[in-house]
Amino acid sequence: MKRIVGNPTVPFLALVATLCCSVGCSERPPTGTGGALENDTAGFVPPALDDPRTAISETLDGLGFTETVDPPVDVMEIESGRLVFMICDNSRSVSVLNGLQSLVHRDGEDRFEAFKAGLNLEHLYSGHRDDHNRFCPRRYPFLVCRDTEGPSFFLIRVASQSPWSVDHVTRLTPAPPHAIDIEFRCRFHDVARFGTLGYAGFFWANYMHQLQDVGIHFRGVDNANGEEQWIRANSMGGWETGTYLAAGASPLTFDSDHNMKSNLRSFDYPRFTQPFLFCRAANNMVLILMFDRLQSEHDEIRFSQFAPAVDFQYVIHGLKSEKRYGFRARLVWKPWVTADDCLREFRSWQSALPAGN
Repeated sequence: MKRIVGNPTVPFLALVATLCCSVGCSERPPTGTGGALENDTAGFVPPALDDPRTAISETLDGLGFTETVDPPVDVMEIESGRLVFMICDNSRSVSVLNGLQSLVHRDGEDRFEAFKAGLNLEHLYSGHRDDHNRFCPRRYPFLVCRDTEGPSFFLIRVASQSPWSVDHVTRLTPAPPHAIDIEFRCRFHDVARFGTLGYAGFFWANYMHQLQDVGIHFRGVDNANGEEQWIRANSMGGWETGTYLAAGASPLTFDSDHNMKSNLRSFDYPRFTQPFLFCRAANNMVLILMFDRLQSEHDEIRFSQFAPAVDFQYVIHGLKSEKRYGFRARLVWKPWVTADDCLREFRSWQSALPAGN
């Protein structure tokens, strides 16, 4: 049985927050080609949404979503199977972050919390120095709406509310007893904002509540000629580097004066060969993140680990205006069994994906 509670949101023009980041930004030899535009959006203030209903409808339609949604709210609590979770907008950022403010697994009277905040879309970045490489998705209106007739929920950013001029929508659909299905879609209206390197990266953070093991685990290789095996990866490098690549991916190039290098740097090895990871949490629980793709000529998934955060990135190459991009994923929060059980969860979900994804 599913229970939904929503609170009406209050319209707002912009969210102004002073964000402090302890991420290291030490220099490395220049690898970018330059070409960043003069940043004339540093003082960006989004225009008021005079007709939010129409703006939301046009954004969903432009990204190929066919659902009709209810008016936006600031928070929704959903019960589905053994999970209880809360979806939040940006109206109280940064004290309450967009995404999942809570994710609880119920077992009788016991309730096991996954994280302090999860599926938090934290950064949207280019390969050039830009004021908006840091924490942009946490600012400005990011709306939560419920599917009027179906089980899904949407986190919606209208392009006019983004200094990058990007529509992006995340659809969350409960998948009982212990999962949430995720579909992310985006569309760029001004690819020149991303400069001559021509790529964009989205970064999601999961701030885990308590970990039994600070490492992340995935199927991968530990060298160029290695056999696929279970890998336990732990960056152990503070904020300098924490990102792992798919086996066929290449490191990103970026300008030497970039202001968020920790998201762009990556380890040479290990690399993952299957697009899923898990982390062991307290109370014998496991968080599994699985994706519908590894790496292609135009996009890729990356894993990031800045303990105790378990993060992931979606990087799009060769940006084209008005083209739709996106991926499907599933988040699982359940009692731990074995690593092979996590692999079975991934393969079962992967085999059920619609053709063409």
